[in-house]
Amino acid sequence: MKNYTGVEEQVEYGLDTISLDRKIEVSLRDLMYAYQTFGLLVNFFHNPDHFPTLESVNKFLGDDECGAMHLLKENYYRRLYDVFPPDIRRGFEESRYYNPDPPYYYKPDSE
Repeated sequence: MKNYTGVEEQVEYGLDTISLDRKIEVSLRDLMYAYQTFGLLVNFFHNPDHFPTLESVNKFLGDDECGAMHLLKENYYRRLYDVFPPDIRRGFEESRYYNPDPPYYYKPDSE
């Protein structure tokens, strides 16, 4: 049986291997874009009245061209990826920061 994890464990996996003293430089504009994206997600999901149906969640998420998924991919693949030093990017390629245990939402309903 697989060990399924929570979302916090997925995000925090491997971070303890990075010194708290390490810093990077990111453009203020790109950082604000990311911050505004996080704010939009918090604003939408903090109130269940914003997503009374699955259709309303799907509308908010959108796709690769528009909506929250577009913003998330813009942050993840374009604005923030290149700010990481080579050893961290190598860690992405080597799955150093990806939890080997799947998140709970991968768990089949039958388990």
